[in-house]
Amino acid sequence: MTVQQIVLIGLSGVGKSTVGRALAERLGWPFIDTDDVITERERLTPAALITDRGEAPFREVEAAVIADIATRVPAVIATGGGAFLDARSRRALGERGYICYLDATESEIAARVRAGGNELHRPLLGEDAARLEERLAELDGERRPFYNHADLWVPMQERDAVDAAVRRILNGWAADAETRLASPSRLDRLASPEPARGPAAVVDTGQERYPIWVGAGELERLPERLRQLELTDRRVFLVSDASVIEQHGRTVAEALDTAGIAGASYVVPAGEASKSPRVAEELYRWLAEERAERRDLVLALGGGVVGDLAGFAAATYLRGMPLIQLPTSVLAMNDAAIGGKVAVDLPAGKNLVGAFHQPRAVISDVSTLRTLPRRAYNEGFAEVIKHALILDPILLKTLRGAATRLSSGDPDLELLTSVIARSSRLKALIVSSDPTEQGVRAILNYGHTIGHAVETVGGFERYLHGEAVAIGMTGEARLSAELGLVSREFVDEQSDLLRAYGLPTDAAGTDPAAVLAAMRLDKKIERGQFRFALLEGAGRAVVRGDVPPELVERVVRELVRG
Repeated sequence: MTVQQIVLIGLSGVGKSTVGRALAERLGWPFIDTDDVITERERLTPAALITDRGEAPFREVEAAVIADIATRVPAVIATGGGAFLDARSRRALGERGYICYLDATESEIAARVRAGGNELHRPLLGEDAARLEERLAELDGERRPFYNHADLWVPMQERDAVDAAVRRILNGWAADAETRLASPSRLDRLASPEPARGPAAVVDTGQERYPIWVGAGELERLPERLRQLELTDRRVFLVSDASVIEQHGRTVAEALDTAGIAGASYVVPAGEASKSPRVAEELYRWLAEERAERRDLVLALGGGVVGDLAGFAAATYLRGMPLIQLPTSVLAMNDAAIGGKVAVDLPAGKNLVGAFHQPRAVISDVSTLRTLPRRAYNEGFAEVIKHALILDPILLKTLRGAATRLSSGDPDLELLTSVIARSSRLKALIVSSDPTEQGVRAILNYGHTIGHAVETVGGFERYLHGEAVAIGMTGEARLSAELGLVSREFVDEQSDLLRAYGLPTDAAGTDPAAVLAAMRLDKKIERGQFRFALLEGAGRAVVRGDVPPELVERVVRELVRG
């Protein structure tokens, strides 16, 4: 029997009612908003009830309403933001409903709430408009562990996300709603007073879904993770570089040997030079000699170079093998390992031959970061800072306040885990919204149009990738200021933050003509025009293809003068 109830959960203001009405219209089902039912029964809005009686009495009313609504089929149900925290309500909604978690960044939700004016007044978000993002972050931290037990995760980051969300929900509902609801452990899991600890983030492209685990000791837990992914009944082919295998190869090998998981390993030289078609061909020959099968598993243990190289081989050998990313650098944990972009370099430029090949999981062991050289450790924060600048003022505030603790030689692992988990969620949200870089994912290129060119001109040796991105962000922030999108003060604050993490803000001594020539070979060129991800403020990015060439040239020349 087809599941005839769809339940929408998520933070207040994320768009549950709007998506719910659109779904109901498409399906020809009744739409039920729990807040509307509460208002009708109590003759007071939820906001008024919370204000007059307090949150606890309101939650009892809400639970009673949900117990009734959950029996109605067919129906599309939009719940209040806190309704899913009640174990009784979770179980009631799970009995007949396919539960969909709508998610967006706090800054995007805040923008929608503010745009709605007084009609979207929500007392639990507080009265201080300036702290709206912070209050949403507090609620997200409290509620996300419960929301993560939904049957489907739906990104709502794009402003025009409603149609895409409806399509994603209908596709998921048609494909696996019955299977999900038939799971024998599902209702017990939903009814548990405390939710089981889940992954830090999930990437869900609509066709592929995979977890991102972040924490200390994750490499020792690799066999457990493989069991959770149902990937233990096959051989594993580990690809790493000489530096990483010396530091962490034994940990992985012992974990796999203890679990009785067979496989082989291939070690490449450390450095960008290994990310080449020649080394990829070496991997193909090795896999062929080992008689790797299409169902076997490739493990990429290392930084971005290994992740890209092994991922490229996994994407193309036998037309595609399963891949798990085991990133061991800040850069890879926050960027290269997430999103399925895999590639090798050509002499003409970086990542010019590649594919989209999503991994089965990303497993980030933050303990490995303590073994990184200081420069390699710090370069990764360019991507974390980038995520904060384009998407997350809350993370930006954390990075500003914790620069000393995070960039030291002995970082606070708990704080580091929290920051990397939050940054990973941001990347996952954008990748899930736009898996093949056709829309919003382009904002992740902030700093990369100039940065990749600086990296290429330096022969991939003068600057590490994160350092080049930091230089690129400096230039692209200046472009934003020249176009009137941000203030000069904002540009200076960004530069101060980059320097606090030991990152460069200029490419003094680099040939400007060579940088401009390399930029013209970039993948982001469209009809001969540069396309830049620029900033309109903290947490607000925009893609522009109308930046005057003479302005680009002037800013590049300023960057290389220092």
